[in-house]
Amino acid sequence: MDQERQRRSWDEIVVDALRTPAAWLFLLGLAAGAGIVHWGVEPGPPEGVLMVTLHNDSEVPIRAVHFDFGHDLSESSLREGEIGPGERRRVALNHPPGAGFNVEIRYADGHKQEFCANRGVEGREQEVRVYR
Repeated sequence: MDQERQRRSWDEIVVDALRTPAAWLFLLGLAAGAGIVHWGVEPGPPEGVLMVTLHNDSEVPIRAVHFDFGHDLSESSLREGEIGPGERRRVALNHPPGAGFNVEIRYADGHKQEFCANRGVEGREQEVRVYR
């Protein structure tokens, strides 16, 4: 019997492993996970998180983006790096929807924009389109 175990090829070992219920549950979990990613079904943002997608709709690269936001007794600041022309960046802010937030954008050519974005906009998934 020990000689029979030693002679088994790798494909026989794999087939035997796939016959176990645990292997099928594992493969089912992988398939379900791949389906969620493939079909683009994602859970919403966690409670208290505002997801902002910043679009650079200009023809000039953005060198830096600075977000300032606060509510109740907290103040926060977040900096993001370069965003090329036509690109976008998704940013998570610990901020309630509708309260608005300040944005400062510095372009590669030295131009600077400052504005308050999305005051009064509801929903945990928001967008900001930037152009010059």
